[in-house]
Amino acid sequence: MNILNENSPVALYYQLKEILTQKIVQNELVVGERLPTEFELCEQYGVSRITVRQALNELEQDGLIYRKQGVGTFVATPRIEQSLTSFYSMSEEFRKRGLTPRTEVVEFSKELPPKKIAKALELGEGQPVYYIKRLRFADDTLMAIEYTYLPLVTFAGLTKEELDTTPLYDIMRNRFGVITSSAKESFGAVAINKDDAAHFGLPEGYPALDLERFAYSGSTCVEYTTGVMRGDKFRFYVKLD
Repeated sequence: MNILNENSPVALYYQLKEILTQKIVQNELVVGERLPTEFELCEQYGVSRITVRQALNELEQDGLIYRKQGVGTFVATPRIEQSLTSFYSMSEEFRKRGLTPRTEVVEFSKELPPKKIAKALELGEGQPVYYIKRLRFADDTLMAIEYTYLPLVTFAGLTKEELDTTPLYDIMRNRFGVITSSAKESFGAVAINKDDAAHFGLPEGYPALDLERFAYSGSTCVEYTTGVMRGDKFRFYVKLD
């Protein structure tokens, strides 16, 4: 057990916060595991309840824990910090953090796209697309909902069964020989609407990130995606020189 130093210039609540953070980062406390109660932490570390509550409040603000009223405090799915300086795969980013990615395809159809999407994908009038609605999970936590449009002429024969078991970009590359070499993405702050909130199991109006992505193979746009991502689970950054 780590001992708190009362003679340190570092506040006791912060010392406790750092101890618990390390236990979470080093997987001594794993995702979904229940933390000791406030009383147990007071006894274990010899501090007041105010100190424990302040440490837990900051851990919750950092997205490391979450509370269930009347049940307890639990280790949260870690926040995904992602650089926007290069192309990335959401599934691969989950794996890097020790999380198991899972995609649930809830809608899959062929349809004629709206004019904006047809223009982005450089499709002529009457050319159909695949429309795909996917729920993106890390372990058992829903992290994002994506609405994707793919030109049918490029990915003829694509099936829902493939998408249920294989990452989209792997299918593009390995089956169709389409390599996504670049993308243009934009994000904005939004409040989750009623339908998406039902998927996430969150209250309507919860903070989220609104995503729009154009993915390219060479100079050709091969994917248009919009989506909503949990605002408390993602942080994007850009290095500026």
